[in-house]
Amino acid sequence: MVAAALDARLRDHLLAKPNLFTEAASSAASSFQRPVLCLFDRNFELSVGIQHDWSYRPLVHDVLSFKLNKLKLPTEKYDLDDSDPFWVANSWSPFPKVAEEIEAQLAKYKQDVDEVNQRTGGGRDGVEFDGTDLIGNTKHLMNAVNSLPELTERKKMIDKHTNIATALLGHIKERSLDGYYECENDMLVNGTVDRNMLLSLLRGKGTKEDKLRLAVTYLLSFEAPPASELEQVEAALRESEVDMSAFQYVKRIKSLNTQFAAASSTASRSNIVDWAEKLYGQSISAVTAGVKNLLSDGRQLALTRTVEALMEGKPNPEVDNYLLFDPRAPRSGTGGQFRGPFREAIVFMIGGGNYIEYRSLVELGQRSQPSKHVIYGATEILNGVEFIQQLAELGQKAGLGGGSSNLPPQLLWF
Repeated sequence: MVAAALDARLRDHLLAKPNLFTEAASSAASSFQRPVLCLFDRNFELSVGIQHDWSYRPLVHDVLSFKLNKLKLPTEKYDLDDSDPFWVANSWSPFPKVAEEIEAQLAKYKQDVDEVNQRTGGGRDGVEFDGTDLIGNTKHLMNAVNSLPELTERKKMIDKHTNIATALLGHIKERSLDGYYECENDMLVNGTVDRNMLLSLLRGKGTKEDKLRLAVTYLLSFEAPPASELEQVEAALRESEVDMSAFQYVKRIKSLNTQFAAASSTASRSNIVDWAEKLYGQSISAVTAGVKNLLSDGRQLALTRTVEALMEGKPNPEVDNYLLFDPRAPRSGTGGQFRGPFREAIVFMIGGGNYIEYRSLVELGQRSQPSKHVIYGATEILNGVEFIQQLAELGQKAGLGGGSSNLPPQLLWF
């Protein structure tokens, strides 16, 4: 178990004198407060890693070739990081608002260029210099020259994001990505589905991965979808020649959840683990925790709700059964009480993270009173296509329906 192994390493480190933690505590004096480190397995909430998103940064990451803050278009390469003010200001804006902002920035740029031209006598209004006002003319020219570098950089930024938005728009129209987002959002947020729209998307535009992601989102959004409706979804996938491995894999996880819930009322935890190992032929000793969080309910992500509850440190049925490790406490196994509230948290997703979770946790820190500091990390940052491909690979290895290594949510604070 990852948390147990990390707990052991930290205990060994704390035995060394001095160590990093004692140095940090002494330098920060009384202001130092231990953060809580929350470890989650990706199976904690699958849907957020699969769904389509409509915000600028997640959309770029999902649709275009964006890796390590570098974007590759067919004819251009761009850096997208904190040095780009437009990227920083509009990363989480819906795509239509981004397009409007690009137009507004372009209009403002043209207006500023016209003003420079007018000051230098090159405007459309034919403004001429006063030949007797040498000082005034020189001042106008100096202001114009000084503004050129800033105007040039603004034009480069506008051109960059115009090209990016144009590329995104091409994918949106070609693949009906707005329809996929709308349908998935209704299912995940509102718990409803337009069945005609769902089947139309599965049989219409979009890549095979788009259709598979929509179908898996449908599967995760409803605890027990009607059998006839589920058959229609599977038939639509087969009509579109979509590999069903990922779909069948998620179905098996849900089936495991149902079987475990039924068995847990009559068997002990150890018996359930034995049963699960026999069923899947592999060790899944942590199968008893986290599976219920497979389904996301409400607008706030399950991950964010959980982290918020853990940082509050109050008794809460949703997190009371989480494993707690404290490297400074005596070795008495796991358990104990949370010593919150916590001002700082480090959230790490084992199995791949995404920008949607990152944004949600940032918003959690910003809206909290007083504000909290939340750091988000993951083994890798995946877009929806990459994650669905990983699920498909797992499904293929398991004969289109194997079990998963479903680790429970774990806590470690130091």
